[in-house]
Amino acid sequence: MINSSLPEKEKLLSMLTEIYDQLEELENVLETSFSDLRNQMNHEELLKLSSPVQKLYKLELELDRINPVSDECAVEQNNSVTRALKLELGF
Repeated sequence: MINSSLPEKEKLLSMLTEIYDQLEELENVLETSFSDLRNQMNHEELLKLSSPVQKLYKLELELDRINPVSDECAVEQNNSVTRALKLELGF
């Protein structure tokens, strides 16, 4: 009886080893797939964010062209905006 159970144990061990190898292969495939998907999603989000930034920049240029601001006034406006942002971040 001991001899007959040994081949069954070896067969079971072989099957478990095969399952383990398949799981490792699946893990590698999933990791690659999710990595590619994450990179694609990051790229899409970057494109979504850069479009409004470019539009805002163009609008600012257009506003500056229409209503030019003196350098001294621009520095004062930037300082007040910076102070306002610091206050917001403080809360």
